[in-house]
Amino acid sequence: MLFRFLYLCENPIYYMRIYDNIKTYFFNNLDDTTDYNNQFYIKKMGSIDLKVDLPKAEYSEPHKRDFFEIGIIARHNKNMMIGDQTFYKMTNGLAIISPFQTISYGESNTDVDEDEGYVIYFKSSILEGLNQPYEVQNRFPFFKMHTLPLYYLSEDDFSVISTLAEALYKESRSNEIHSLEVIKSLLSILLYKVKRVTDNNEGIVTLNRFDAIMSKFENVIQSSNPNFLSVNEYASMLNISPIYLTECVKKATGKSAQKIIIDYKVLLAKTLLHQKDKSLFEVADALGFNETANFNQFFKRNVGTTAAQFRKQLNKIDIK
Repeated sequence: MLFRFLYLCENPIYYMRIYDNIKTYFFNNLDDTTDYNNQFYIKKMGSIDLKVDLPKAEYSEPHKRDFFEIGIIARHNKNMMIGDQTFYKMTNGLAIISPFQTISYGESNTDVDEDEGYVIYFKSSILEGLNQPYEVQNRFPFFKMHTLPLYYLSEDDFSVISTLAEALYKESRSNEIHSLEVIKSLLSILLYKVKRVTDNNEGIVTLNRFDAIMSKFENVIQSSNPNFLSVNEYASMLNISPIYLTECVKKATGKSAQKIIIDYKVLLAKTLLHQKDKSLFEVADALGFNETANFNQFFKRNVGTTAAQFRKQLNKIDIK
């Protein structure tokens, strides 16, 4: 199984697995379905007897993946922890997990897997024109950076998305000509349908007031791109005080509200830098910097390299 380790500075003896390979992750290797060169895999829930096939212990430990996940959940009875939040049961819902969010799996509430639905794993490379995870997150903001979006859907909305997932599942196992192109098209349609039904956080599930505020905070940041505002201005948009916003964000993520804004600014900066037709000046201007030098300083302070160096690294990757 391919994975790498993430070193956590706050705990110098702790290393966290980051899984790279979609097909060997969790129960994905129980059939011989193609993974489209490690770009896409979909599985149907409810086909595994937990008495025979128990998940490896490593999956009960917090870990990360470098691919996206969408769970289309008709029924779910396992314990799953995202970050420090544990979710138990869900019906007619979506669980949306971005790359590098911490996840671990708990025990099922029954001896037999009674889950129903589909789980889709994919990498940004399978989507036309979206080569990096940050580009996917900008195009589809329901893939949030800091909070886990869980949504309860109406019967009609769930039916539409579940039907698309079923079509993806059947196509991935058809071995027909042009299957990859059909997969790409169906996945794109599904993502836009999810974007439509999750707009404005309709149906989102939150466990406490801090998570609710944090989710709304991310939503208003995304809606204001590329005109990033101050903490005070975002607090005003949420009708709360800046102090309370900062407190909620800190309790939900361990980060300051200002750092969350910076994270999204860096996310957009990386996306724009990937667009080769834009000069560094144009990228800096789009992000509100009057001077390219100031933008380079901001980027280096938060990423570790200048914007120009980052773009050079992208060019090397593209050449490969």
